Amino acid sequence: MNTDVWTERIREFAQERDWEQFHTPKNLAMALSVEASELVEFFQWMTPEQAAAVMSGDKAQDVRDEVADIL
Repeated sequence: MNTDVWTERIREFAQERDWEQFHTPKNLAMALSVEASELVEFFQWMTPEQAAAVMSGDKAQDVRDEVADIL
């Protein structure tokens, strides 16, 4: 699918839930920050080697889910 199709699908998803009222620059920036922080938690205080190993362990799907939330 091209970008325009995805953009329209996301717009429709938000409209169906009446979320547009919350999609202000401030709110979107804050929500992005929260989701990014949740992703960072998986890797906090790890060495680069430990962080790389996360994606082959039992937390890999949780990391993927957080990336999806951010996107």
